[in-house]
Amino acid sequence: MKLFPKMKVKKVYLCYLLILLIIMGILLIIVLYGKQNSSKDGNILAGASPDTSAFQFYYFDGKAVTLRTLYDPAMEKELIKKINALPMEIADKDAIAGMEVPFYGIRISDKEGYDITVALSKGVWLKNDGTIYYGDTDLSLLWEQMEGEDEDNSLTVLNFPNAGLLTAYHLFFMMKAEEPDGEVVEGVVMSVEDIQPSRITVSITNNSGEEFSYGRYFSLQKQIDGQWYTMPVQADNIGFEDLACVLPDGKSASETYDLNIYGTLEPGIYRLVVQNLSAEFLVGHGNLSAKRD
Repeated sequence: MKLFPKMKVKKVYLCYLLILLIIMGILLIIVLYGKQNSSKDGNILAGASPDTSAFQFYYFDGKAVTLRTLYDPAMEKELIKKINALPMEIADKDAIAGMEVPFYGIRISDKEGYDITVALSKGVWLKNDGTIYYGDTDLSLLWEQMEGEDEDNSLTVLNFPNAGLLTAYHLFFMMKAEEPDGEVVEGVVMSVEDIQPSRITVSITNNSGEEFSYGRYFSLQKQIDGQWYTMPVQADNIGFEDLACVLPDGKSASETYDLNIYGTLEPGIYRLVVQNLSAEFLVGHGNLSAKRD
């Protein structure tokens, strides 16, 4: 008569044991996941090649950008080793919003000549591949130690490492657009022919009575609260061909420009600027179109 109660007790113990094993399994997964998303050594400058590239260190105080450059490979190697040894852990995208002035930036190339760039503020490290880390490190001492190295004060926020990635959270990484500093040629107009997420095609028409010349360089501006801002490029190692295009009087030419270098465009009013010509277009939620007056 006492056999069945004992069996019930055993079943209860088995249930508790099963629940305990499940909980332990969940905790193990959490621990392993945490290890995968953190690192004793951040190794954030992995692949940097001090033998073929200078170490460039930037400082932005909210108003001006200053660059100090180190050209000594031995000193660069020691510095890179110390930075790579800093403890880091993966952070989410919202961490960028917590970054504040002053900002520090690093730029150095790998053996193939491709840039490795990092922006740092308030312990948040933003790499040019979009990876975000948290490492509670203050680089102000390093900035002071590099005083006297080759210094450049002629840069703008558009030159700051990863400025294009920072603009979505910090408006001051876009520069207020100046009015065209050259003469606007009467009779020359630019209009949008076609626009896709990755490119824009425009038509340049010359009815000025003379030849019109323009280069391959272009920029992109965004209108915010009635003010135009020049957007920084997000892509690395971008250059423009130093070519002059000559458009005879009475002729038109189609030109296509790559928008991918600016990353994903948020909704708003934009304008493409070529020479002293501009053409406006709208970006909606998944839609792009030429702006009509």
